[in-house]
Amino acid sequence: MIAQPEWTERAEKRGLDPLGMQNAGVTLYQSLLPGISNVTLRMRYYGYYCWVSDSYAHAGATDDFAAWRSWVRRSEALYALVSARATGEGGVGGVDWANRRLAQEELVVDFAEAASNDIRVTRYLRQSLGVFGGAYYSQMVELGLFRQGKHGIQRATNGTGRSVATAFRDAIGPRVEKVLLETIRTAQVTPKQLDLLYPIIPSEIPELSTERGAYERLLFSPENVSEADASRSASLKLILLTAQELGSRPSPDEIRWHLFGTATLGDEALERQRVRWEAYHCQDLMQIAAASLLEWATDLMGEADAGRTLREIESEIGDRLQNSRNGDVATWSEFRGAIAHEAYDYRAASSTLTSRHGTAEQKAWDTVGLIAALDQRMRKCSNLRDATRLELKGHGSGRSVITELTWFSRREDGEVCELIASYVVERIVRRHSWVAMQKLRRQGDYTFLFEVRDGRLVRRSGYAPVATTPRLNPATTFLEDIWLVNEDGPTAHGRAVLGANA
Repeated sequence: MIAQPEWTERAEKRGLDPLGMQNAGVTLYQSLLPGISNVTLRMRYYGYYCWVSDSYAHAGATDDFAAWRSWVRRSEALYALVSARATGEGGVGGVDWANRRLAQEELVVDFAEAASNDIRVTRYLRQSLGVFGGAYYSQMVELGLFRQGKHGIQRATNGTGRSVATAFRDAIGPRVEKVLLETIRTAQVTPKQLDLLYPIIPSEIPELSTERGAYERLLFSPENVSEADASRSASLKLILLTAQELGSRPSPDEIRWHLFGTATLGDEALERQRVRWEAYHCQDLMQIAAASLLEWATDLMGEADAGRTLREIESEIGDRLQNSRNGDVATWSEFRGAIAHEAYDYRAASSTLTSRHGTAEQKAWDTVGLIAALDQRMRKCSNLRDATRLELKGHGSGRSVITELTWFSRREDGEVCELIASYVVERIVRRHSWVAMQKLRRQGDYTFLFEVRDGRLVRRSGYAPVATTPRLNPATTFLEDIWLVNEDGPTAHGRAVLGANA
């Protein structure tokens, strides 16, 4: 039974994960690239923030959190202004504000107000601790660069953090540092000073510098002092190997599909990591397939003004699948066995299901085929199956490619059309209702895609399948920032990192 409360008013909010299936993949990719996130966009911010902390300490810092926050916000606003002046610098927080200010052609840009936390003024960013608090701090803690100090003030660590701060300081030189400190302190800067500060922008890490070397050691941690260090290092090497294979700077999609399709890498540690990426990709493909079935179910609800009952949805799906195949009947085991998982075009199926072209019903057999191919792949590839089970251990009410394929394996003698129809009702429609109710109870977010009226499900809105984004874009940008990869693939520095794997 599905039941939702009656409402007189409610806040509309789009559910980003309506089946609660993306979380398993997100948790996995977080462990594959620890210390980097989808919102840590440039490598040099790590050094800059360490310098910001170290310079605050040397400038007679107090334990007043408000003073520290002001120092951070002024540092970020200035960084945005310098980057905007340089033009072409991506991944810098507040650069839109900075471009607007520079367009005013002021003789002196006073950014004290913009760097304040006064909600009545135009600020460079609204977040209290800016990009530092909203994106970078947690990842820098992961890398051992920062720790929580007294009175809530975040501080660069005495070892790694301060050494990276020193490397940044040495790279920009004393003259630039003097201007940098003065402009942060006064919160005023002239166009000439912005030009002098050009060496601090993200793309200006000197190739032959201790700063570049410090970032390389930070990312690859040659000592591999922890499991996280080893995982990050292996993933970054896999990106470099992909770049080497393709002879270019690879896109996130190219990296994902290359790691998914590569049979073996020879190196035991890197192959183990590649299989973990393959497990993540299988999980992501499964959640895309499930979301496509959710889209079809809500479309069916929307076909009738009064909505449809669960039984009607199940009947419609079974009938339409069967009619589109001219009544051909096969069991799940037979249908799965007819798929050559090695030759199956997973990329084309994923592209079709996430495309805005065509209806969910038109894509139905692509969805069913993708699920069957994943099932067959897991059955035939023991290393992948073992890695996936290890990485996506079932817990509580969580769903993953493992839980879903287990459901199918227990019913493999069932006729395909009837089985999919049952799956949509049992594992998709009911699941969304449960997930949306949990979000309502715990977060106050109303994310239901349908409502119950007189026992019928009435469509409120649809949902299109979307892949998750596993940190590969910022990771590749980091490698580019520190001279390890360029448009032609790995550089000499990158090949040196790969060593025998190059």
